[in-house]
Amino acid sequence: MKWSSWLVLMAVVATCLAGCAPAEPPAPAVPVKTEAELRREKWFGPAIAAKPGIDWRASGLGIEILVPGEGTPPQPTDRVRVHYRGTLTDGTEFDSSYARGKPNDFTVNQLIAGWAAAMPALKPGGKAIFYIPPQLGYSGMRAGKIPPFSALIFEVELISVNPEGKP
Repeated sequence: MKWSSWLVLMAVVATCLAGCAPAEPPAPAVPVKTEAELRREKWFGPAIAAKPGIDWRASGLGIEILVPGEGTPPQPTDRVRVHYRGTLTDGTEFDSSYARGKPNDFTVNQLIAGWAAAMPALKPGGKAIFYIPPQLGYSGMRAGKIPPFSALIFEVELISVNPEGKP
């Protein structure tokens, strides 16, 4: 065999052996966030958006039950007695029945949409945090200390339910 044939043969063998080297492990997959997850991050920040234990609804409403309570949850026409604290996502408090030292009475279907949708998740004696996206709060309206298009966070304690507002 000629010298050049040996070089060609060695090049072919080297190429074959190089192709048999172990492959690099695949790079870890980067999780792709859904549109709903991205909206939650925008409204409430990444820490709350990823917090375990929050029941996120398709509407963007989040409900975190702290104390389940007992009994029958309120219906839309029921009056409820609640203690609550409302904050913006930066922690600025805009309303608090605790600060006033007196709970409030409301008819469920007369509350902002986020509260009305979240209240049936509570039972008397229960406590929860409601994460309310702008469209279920005051949307584009300014409401007192609440700027337009604000996401809201409410700590809510359901004290009692008065069915259909009956005395």
